Amino acid sequence: MKKTKFFARCHRSYQNLVEMCDKITEEYSDIKFSVVQCDTNFQSPIQIINLVKDISDFYNENWLGNADYLHVPDAKKVLENYLNYPIIMAYRYNEDGEIDILGVSTLKYYQNTATEVNPYYPIPNKRFFEITGILTKRDSNIKNIGKKIYEILIKSLEEYQKILPEFDVIFVADCRNYMSLNGARGGAKYIREQYNDDAFGRIIGIYTVRNNGVLVEAPTFVAKFEFQRYALGPSVICEYKDCPDLFEEMLITIRKSLDGYDIAAGIKNMDDCGEVTYYEICNSCINLDDITILPNGTELGNDRIPHPRIRKRVRVRVNNE
Repeated sequence: MKKTKFFARCHRSYQNLVEMCDKITEEYSDIKFSVVQCDTNFQSPIQIINLVKDISDFYNENWLGNADYLHVPDAKKVLENYLNYPIIMAYRYNEDGEIDILGVSTLKYYQNTATEVNPYYPIPNKRFFEITGILTKRDSNIKNIGKKIYEILIKSLEEYQKILPEFDVIFVADCRNYMSLNGARGGAKYIREQYNDDAFGRIIGIYTVRNNGVLVEAPTFVAKFEFQRYALGPSVICEYKDCPDLFEEMLITIRKSLDGYDIAAGIKNMDDCGEVTYYEICNSCINLDDITILPNGTELGNDRIPHPRIRKRVRVRVNNE
């Protein structure tokens, strides 16, 4: 009974996402896009357990870039996400009936209150969705899966905005991670072209994380998707240089590149990682189409090595209880 209530509640809450997934699925012959919590192929306990492990393995096996760019979720984290947030997945089945994941993302929801604030976007009383963990299968011959996931998420949220109180749609990216920024820019452009829609992304803030006063990770851009047109502004170039105090030098570079923009005083909060300071870019528009990232090798030398995982795979075929 509890399981039935869980799936029914998810389907009601995620209805727009489900409908958009179904629409995109119709474009393919053998690929399915779904909200995994609402997918009839993954509703028995063993199917859910295997799926959680498969998604965790997918991140482990397919994220081989800079280890700082993505916090690779283990099975425990994937399960936590599964119980709290919609997970969008593109997949197909191979000839042996095993799942072949092609792309995945988790859409997280937060609401800042007087007693609980997200330190990475601490705007008072703000409701917001964060598009997290978009990853597609490396070396896949199926193209545009990432753009389709962006399409599902952004178009669904555009519909939600018609009935829900005002909220923001954000994503974050390490200041060197031009691939992630390019992906977000491409996703917004794809929606503009497909729907003649005013979907744009713009950088609205920066956050830093310090431990005992020392930056423990690169400064991170906070960007927001909006459903209205913005005029293109002056181009912004962030050109980084490798040096011993790399993260501090990156922060200096960003501030120089944004000279003339109104950057608010930092809002400081504590997190498990340390002191998080969020700097809002006020009354300005830095469209993602305006910014160029030149990492100049600063993104290299920290390639992620997949964790060795040996487990007995108990494979359950579609709808087999």
